[in-house]
Amino acid sequence: MTSSIEGLNAVKKDIGHRTSDIGQTMLPLRSALHTARPMRYRIPGSTTNLGHGFDCLGMALGVANTICVMPSADDVIQAPDASDDGLGRMAAAVRDACAARWHVRLPGFTVTIAGDVPQARGMGSSCTILLGVAAACQRLAGRAFERQELLEIAAEQEGHPDNATASCMGGLTIAAQLPDGLRWQRFDVPTELVAVVAIPPYEVKTSEARRILPPTLTRAESIIALQRSALITAMFATGQIAELRGLFDDAWHEHHRTALNPGLTQARQAAAHAGAIGTVLSGSGSTVLSFAHVDHAPAVARAVKEAYTQLHIAVQMRVVPFDNTGITPVGD
Repeated sequence: MTSSIEGLNAVKKDIGHRTSDIGQTMLPLRSALHTARPMRYRIPGSTTNLGHGFDCLGMALGVANTICVMPSADDVIQAPDASDDGLGRMAAAVRDACAARWHVRLPGFTVTIAGDVPQARGMGSSCTILLGVAAACQRLAGRAFERQELLEIAAEQEGHPDNATASCMGGLTIAAQLPDGLRWQRFDVPTELVAVVAIPPYEVKTSEARRILPPTLTRAESIIALQRSALITAMFATGQIAELRGLFDDAWHEHHRTALNPGLTQARQAAAHAGAIGTVLSGSGSTVLSFAHVDHAPAVARAVKEAYTQLHIAVQMRVVPFDNTGITPVGD
């Protein structure tokens, strides 16, 4: 189904202000590279933080958007299916960033989205757009499909690397911005581990969820975050999924975001009683994600749904596998 673009301008409004015109007026248009065929890329959604790995840990999800880009003969960017100018602004920001990075002038295009990554629910919908448009621009510039390049572009536009790394590379990812660039590592996620996601009917804007966070952490909060993040990474890296139990609780940022995500505490308790390995906010919310063995997933889903029902919150429940592939060209 075609995903909603409602409210995209509000979610990523600041991206439009980063749009650069470098290379768009001084260099010749790469018209020789225009193609009469649309370019399509499948990009999985993502869940990030995993409790304690704030702006660092991420996992690609088995829900995805397909971004379609059709080049035009001019430099106008159109998003005919969007309800506001948010998608067009994001696409223009990526196009101009690519032009500046590669010192070329890139053409305009029409961009559309199809897929099942819900918007403003903490599942990386905006990053699927950034990566898909960047991949199309990479091709328009005559460059080979290269994930590291796409990751750097998307992470710069997003402002943090966790969603971009997971959606680009697939699997469990760890990312950090160092003085010499973005560094990352990834591990495949075992197929027996699935995500039980509760998607509430309300949105949580990333900008609002970040604004309420404190500027500093206590020493105790820092120690817990470092210890748990290290253990979560180690258990995934060594395939010790059962040892993840208990590592996702008490994340410092989730304490501050509880008010924006009613039902988180009750959903976590219900999921644990039903056999979940752990429960986290997906990104900044509003989706709540429980890690579960595939055999326990139906029971976890029922328990979490009942917890929300008792709070009179109608959630959509889904059992979603993890994606170990990342961004993929479609039809090439």
